[in-house]
Amino acid sequence: MTVEARDAKRKLPAERHGELLAKAVEISAKEGLSAVTLRRVAADLGVTPGLVSHYFSSAEQLITAAFQSAAVADLDEARARVDTARTAVAKMDALMDYVLDDSSDDASALWLEAWSLGRRNAPLAAEAKELTDEWLACIAGIVRAGVAEGAFHVADVDVAARRLLTMIDGLGAQKVVRAVPTDEAKHIAQSYFASELRVAGSTS
Repeated sequence: MTVEARDAKRKLPAERHGELLAKAVEISAKEGLSAVTLRRVAADLGVTPGLVSHYFSSAEQLITAAFQSAAVADLDEARARVDTARTAVAKMDALMDYVLDDSSDDASALWLEAWSLGRRNAPLAAEAKELTDEWLACIAGIVRAGVAEGAFHVADVDVAARRLLTMIDGLGAQKVVRAVPTDEAKHIAQSYFASELRVAGSTS
């Protein structure tokens, strides 16, 4: 029995699945989702492609899982940042600061590639849509709280959330290709959300 075979038998299924997924996420972070393949993950871990395909039946499924893992972690971090703020205005400030910080450029790049690959990867497209809905719910929750506080004034919370997410995605994409500096992107975002939400006391 080879060392690889013994190692494969030693690890519990959940542990092996987690190891394979973690490697796929690592590859996607360094080289993009398109670099994630069954053979690449197998080679990096020193196992056979057959072992990887036992847990992920195709490259499309593996790519989708890698995207989901990384994108959920990013959303969880955004929610954690928002939760530390007390008022709706402070929560929106915290969200804009997080999503447009240089440290979030990798997340923006991940989404850009997911949208592109999703044209031919239906599971990836479906996962991207589901996570987009979660982002919309997160933003809508902040807007709704702001309306309740009397800080925001909007006719339709869900429409406002969609517009704000579209603005975030657009600025994030421009930052990825260095078309707009971070400080300028954050300034644009702050001005836009003050105008879109008609923030009380704002002169925007």
